[in-house]
Amino acid sequence: MIIKKILSLGLILLILSSCGNAKKAQNSLSSGDYDQAFELAYNELYKDKFKKSNQKLIPTLKEAFEKSIERDEALIKEYQKANNPKYFKEIYSLYAKMDVRQDDVRSLLPLNYENQEVKFYFKDYSSQLTKAQNDYADYLYQMAMRKIDGSVNEAREAYALLNELEFVKPSHVANLGSLINRAKLNGSSLLLVQLQNKIAAYTSPDNINELLRISESNLSNPWLMVDTEKDNNKQYDYNFNISLNQINISPEQVNTEVVQQQAQVQDGWEYVLDANGNVMKDSLGNDIKQDKIITVYAEVKLFQQLKSARIDGTIDMVDKNRNTHQMNEIFGEAVFENVFAQYRGDQRAIEEKYYDALQNKEVPFPADSLFVKYSIVEFKHKMMALLDSQNF
Repeated sequence: MIIKKILSLGLILLILSSCGNAKKAQNSLSSGDYDQAFELAYNELYKDKFKKSNQKLIPTLKEAFEKSIERDEALIKEYQKANNPKYFKEIYSLYAKMDVRQDDVRSLLPLNYENQEVKFYFKDYSSQLTKAQNDYADYLYQMAMRKIDGSVNEAREAYALLNELEFVKPSHVANLGSLINRAKLNGSSLLLVQLQNKIAAYTSPDNINELLRISESNLSNPWLMVDTEKDNNKQYDYNFNISLNQINISPEQVNTEVVQQQAQVQDGWEYVLDANGNVMKDSLGNDIKQDKIITVYAEVKLFQQLKSARIDGTIDMVDKNRNTHQMNEIFGEAVFENVFAQYRGDQRAIEEKYYDALQNKEVPFPADSLFVKYSIVEFKHKMMALLDSQNF
C-alpha cells in the first residue's frame, strides 16, 4: 500500500510538472518568445516520446516551429539587405539555429494529434549555411589580419577573432594555429624570470626547479608569457628578478612546563549522619545517602618540540628600459611544532584541554632539507601572488 501511494504521488508530481511546462510553453508562444516555447514543448515531448501522453503540446511545438522560421528568415533578409559584414555572424547563427531546430523536430517524428499525423515542412539550408559560414569565417580572418600586428590591444582583439574562427571553421586557413600563437605573442607581455641564489649550499636542484616552475595557466593574467630561461631571439618586456638572500634554521628546541592540577570529584557515596553520629532517615524511614566528594591532584608536564626555518629574499621587476617598477622583500617560512604531555597523580584532576597532548608522543624532528623545501613553497606562493598583482 505504501509503495502504491509513493508511485501515485510521483505520477501526480510528473503530471503537475508537465502541465506547468505546457502552460509556460503556451504563454511563451503568446508573448512572441517562439524559441522558449519551442524549447519547452520539445523537451517535454522528447522526454515522453515513447509514452505519447503529452499530445496537447504538439500544436504548440508546430506553431512555435513555423513562427520561429518565419521570424528568422525575415531577420536574415533584413541583414542581407543591409549588406554589412558586421551581420555575418547573425546570419550564420540564424541558419545554424534553424537547421538544428529542424533536426530536433525530426527526432520526434512521427507525431500524431487527435488521431492524425502532424506534418512538418522542412527546408534544406545546407547551401545557405555553408555560404554564411564561409562569409563569417572570411570576415573573422580579414578583421584579425588587420589587427594582428597592431597595438597590444589590437593583437588581443585579433587573438579573440582567430579563436572564434577556430570554433566556426578551423579549416578556413591552413596556418590558423600559428596565427593564433602570433596574436598571443603580440598581445602579451614577455617576462623573464631570473634567480640569484645566495643560499645555494642549502638548496637542491629540486627546490629551485619547483620555485621556477611557473605555469601560465595558473596566472590570473592571460596576457603574460613567462620564460625562466633566456631566449636571445625574444625581446622581454620585463625582468622578474628573484634573489634568495639568506636562510635561518633554528636549533631543535624542547620546551617544558609543569602544570599543577586539582579538582573536586565524586568518589562513591556516604551516609548522612546527624549530630550524634547516627545515620539520618528520610520520611519513609530509608537511610539518607549523599555523593562523596573528594579533592584529587595531578601534575601535567607539557613538552613542546619546536623548530623553524625562514628564507629571506627580494623580488624586483625591471622593464626593458631598465626602470625598476617594483621592489619587494618577501620571505618563506616553515614551522614544526609538536606538543605532548605526561602526567602523574590522579587523572581525574586533569583539565580536558590537556587530553590531546596526553595522547601525543615525542616524534623525531624533520630534517633540515624539509624545512628548506617548505620555506621555498611558501616563498613561491607569495611570489606568485605578487606576480598576479602586477598590471602588465
